[in-house]
Amino acid sequence: MRVACKTSGSTIVSSAMRFSVVAFIALAGEQSVAASAPDYPTKPVTFFALSGPGSGFDTTTRAVANALTKEKLVKVPLPIENSPNSTQAMTLAATRYKGDPYMISVNSIAGMFRYATGTVRFNHRDYTPLAALISTYYAVAVRTDSPYKTIGDLIKDLKERPEKTPICGGTSDDRVFYGAMFSRAGVDITKIVYVSYSGGGEINMAILEGSCKAAMNSVDEQLALVEAKKIRFLAVSAPKRYASEILKGVPTLQESGIDFHWANVRYAFAAPGFPDHAKAYWTDVLAKMVKTPTWKQTIAKYNWDDSFQVEGLNETLDKKQAVVTEILTKLGMTKKQ
Repeated sequence: MRVACKTSGSTIVSSAMRFSVVAFIALAGEQSVAASAPDYPTKPVTFFALSGPGSGFDTTTRAVANALTKEKLVKVPLPIENSPNSTQAMTLAATRYKGDPYMISVNSIAGMFRYATGTVRFNHRDYTPLAALISTYYAVAVRTDSPYKTIGDLIKDLKERPEKTPICGGTSDDRVFYGAMFSRAGVDITKIVYVSYSGGGEINMAILEGSCKAAMNSVDEQLALVEAKKIRFLAVSAPKRYASEILKGVPTLQESGIDFHWANVRYAFAAPGFPDHAKAYWTDVLAKMVKTPTWKQTIAKYNWDDSFQVEGLNETLDKKQAVVTEILTKLGMTKKQ
């Protein structure tokens, strides 16, 4: 009888203990999750620029970090880490930083280009997109003393003597721009001599040295040389002219007789497996940032368009990827299936 009683009592105590342990673990888990959001971040967050200094990735990444710091929206340091190789950087962002809540980066059509061509196996849905930030347009630039007065002059040479009319630009999204634009203008793009460079600084050097007749690049990456009157724009890919004093005299492609306009969207993203509390934190902080005076001054300085978007971002990027893949397929540059 005593044994039965002990056994019965032991069973009751054991069940109660099990219940208490489960309840304690559940409560501790809830407290841990609740505490993680207000306590985050507790150490520096690396802002990983996917290419070298002077590039669009670098400029945008630094602009975001600067605005967040200057407006005191983030209380921890935001150190910039540059990568000299965008292809490797896009892979590292998905592998080395997987699940890491302390890395933020910026991607663009350049990432879509690399995914379509097969040089990077990750697209936007493999990362954790946070928010679209800005759109930037492209320009066709020549040296100030170039004989080309209009983009029509350049197109004439590209049609009649393409082998003597080398052009230059970046390794990725600039190709999409020039391929689509000159195709619309009736140029045989397979005959164009195109020299690619890894960053905006190298492209600018090539146009200044005269090793290429014209440069294809985003407006913001070439703006400093325009201001210094070392280069000038023949046309821009925006749907309407810029309002700024320095660019308002530059015609659009459509005004120049080419029915085409094209924008590069730059968006903030994190690695795969980014924790939900960190995602909520950054989407909230970025939404506050784009309303600040510092950010508004920044987009005016670089002639960026405000394209902030969180809801439906993946779908927007899906559509952009489809266009990029279509253009590269026509250029014969998509990955082999």
